[in-house]
Amino acid sequence: MEAPVAAGCDANDLLAMLWTWQHADIGATPGFQGDLPRALGAIPARTLSLPSRRDLYFPPEDEVWACQYIPDGTVRTIPGIWGHLAGGGVDAEAAAFIGMAVRELLATSPADL
Repeated sequence: MEAPVAAGCDANDLLAMLWTWQHADIGATPGFQGDLPRALGAIPARTLSLPSRRDLYFPPEDEVWACQYIPDGTVRTIPGIWGHLAGGGVDAEAAAFIGMAVRELLATSPADL
């Protein structure tokens, strides 16, 4: 049996992650006055969001909503049953999907998107 994901993690690191999840609001960045769509629209980088189909922390629907405002934002939903853990390497199919999506992103020029 594999060790739990949090095994060996410093509790303060986990608390910092929780704090970030609760307070990370780019709409609160100075100059955006809480306007999240406008803040997302100011992201100049090509963005590839890879939510897992069954992620209950960051559901794919949230990423689809956010990426509609990012000028070069793309969502590719990771298939499988692993939910939030899909990106952690426990599922070979998910790891292959992620690798393929990142390779495709890196192989395309911004004009091709």
